[in-house]
Amino acid sequence: MRVVALLLFFLLLLPGAALAEGFSGYAELKGIGYSERSPGDPYAAGWGTLFGKWEERLAESQLTASLRAEWLTSPQTSPLVFDPADRKLRRPPLSIPELWLRVPLASSHDLELGRFQLGWGKTDGYSPADAFLPRDLTDPFADEKLPLWGVRASGQEENLRYQAVLVPVTTPWRIPPLGSRNAPIASGALPQGTVLREADDAPPLPGFAALRLLATHGDWDLGVWARTGVRPAPILRFTINPALQDGPVPVVTVTRRYPREHAAGVEVSRVAGSYVLRGELAALFSGDAELGDAVIATLSLERGFGDGTLLVTLAGNAIDPPVDPTLLFDRGALPALIVAWNRTEEWGAWKAVWDCGLERGDGILKGEVAYNVTDTWKVTVGGDLPYGSRQGALGALHDARRLVAAVRRSW
Repeated sequence: MRVVALLLFFLLLLPGAALAEGFSGYAELKGIGYSERSPGDPYAAGWGTLFGKWEERLAESQLTASLRAEWLTSPQTSPLVFDPADRKLRRPPLSIPELWLRVPLASSHDLELGRFQLGWGKTDGYSPADAFLPRDLTDPFADEKLPLWGVRASGQEENLRYQAVLVPVTTPWRIPPLGSRNAPIASGALPQGTVLREADDAPPLPGFAALRLLATHGDWDLGVWARTGVRPAPILRFTINPALQDGPVPVVTVTRRYPREHAAGVEVSRVAGSYVLRGELAALFSGDAELGDAVIATLSLERGFGDGTLLVTLAGNAIDPPVDPTLLFDRGALPALIVAWNRTEEWGAWKAVWDCGLERGDGILKGEVAYNVTDTWKVTVGGDLPYGSRQGALGALHDARRLVAAVRRSW
């Protein structure tokens, strides 16, 4: 903690001109205040981040690398261990978000190798094309995708675009400590005072492969995609070991397993004046009895307002999951209505999001305002308000309602 604090202090004082060309990043201090205090969770938490990114041209190729150091008061990070593929149970204090090399193969065709972000859907909506991608729910409201180690080939020929991805190593979803306010999974279904003992079991090594094809015809954009491999979102298994029951409070061991899943989907979008209309349909298949199959469809409408965008998304699953959908993570809030509005102003930016689960009436309201004090200093304030039934994926986060304030110095 002291080391990270000293680094943050040093970089806050460092003039931007002293940094090498091609190097960028930021130092951020964030304070979080909660409306309630649940057992083991304080009213306030702190989060410090130091992030650096380096980009360099190597002849016709491009090398990108980044390093992140963090300090969290709650939930705690893991000990300082070597975890380059994010396969450990908790968020590491040191991580490598990016380390990839882009090599041009021919005109309009590229090959990327290393650790990179992958996303095929809209940032503030829901897309079955990338809903399976691993996420870090240490902060359950951040919607942070985890980077992947893999190989990606992409290119374009006239109006046809493609992207092929091979990820040889599984990077699993990272969830907060079970039973905490940030991950209240199964806490209401267990006897009062139950102790959840999480096993840091190793996910399977093989990852997944995916292919996406897109074509443009006039105002229409058409696409198809397919993927197969290990599903990064775990299925939780709760067991009671008699050898661990040494008192009146039951001790439940939680392990994770990762079934294989296959999926294919189609997407279509059309520009209609100032609107973009988009629809997706995906079929997901699995032989696992708890995961089951799914047919997920989304409809969305997007409109630009100057330097802002309003996005409305309706998503649902035509097949009822064999278990409580909350335990499946990426399908937990379906069916859902998502409304996201963000805008850039002369003084900064603001964002408002309403995510509503339509089955149980739970949801979350999010708001954020960022003010640019200078070109390098920014202050952000915001809040997250989960509401509704505690049986829903979003309403279950009722105790995590919070206000957030952050100061960031970029270079």
